[in-house]
Amino acid sequence: MDDMERYGDYNEVDEAPTVSPVLKFIKVVAVIICIAVVGVIAFRMFTFNYYPSDMKSLYFTDSFADYYRASDGDIKVETQKLRAPYDDSTDGNFFCDHLRVCRDGGYLQITLRFNVSLARALEENYGVTVDLSDTSKFTFRLYRSGDGGEIGSLANVEWDEFIMYRYAKLTFENIDFGEGSSAVSWIRLEIFVDGVDADKDKAGIQPFMIPVYENNSEYSKFTEYNLSRGEIPE
Repeated sequence: MDDMERYGDYNEVDEAPTVSPVLKFIKVVAVIICIAVVGVIAFRMFTFNYYPSDMKSLYFTDSFADYYRASDGDIKVETQKLRAPYDDSTDGNFFCDHLRVCRDGGYLQITLRFNVSLARALEENYGVTVDLSDTSKFTFRLYRSGDGGEIGSLANVEWDEFIMYRYAKLTFENIDFGEGSSAVSWIRLEIFVDGVDADKDKAGIQPFMIPVYENNSEYSKFTEYNLSRGEIPE
């Protein structure tokens, strides 16, 4: 028996098993679905936390610009992470972020955000049809702790939008933050929408409310906000 006959069986090479086209298709579809799901989640996270740059920058009213110049630019602007940046932890009709505060100058700026789905929620929950593109339907004010009541005055509103979100940068002036024992411990933003009563169990029209400033024993953490060159008034 020659070598070929003796070892011939060991030199045979089996053909590679073929992969079912159906299995290949299922794997491709599974990969596409995984990528799509990750993409959707990433997109939702991005849009949920996204604010246009103009909605985050500091706005100078005429009087605040005068205060800046009179102080030779030596002003203290602070920001604070909001502990509860929404009007309702379940419904979440409105959200706020990017607080800008200059207490010595009596200035507060906050940016409000809401989804266009708000229109459907208002109709379902309050029976009111609201055209969200009509910004005159919205009214804003600040309400203070202590003896309560409105504080400051709304000086300017800038609107913007991105995909399904709408933004309003609100600037308030003439705010007396107080000092020492008379210092304001919290300020909330109140949002009124024409025809909507946010709490029908109470007398009168009740607004949507978001705490936008805290300076009390439980929470008083502020960080300095540094003005960019583009924000400094001429």
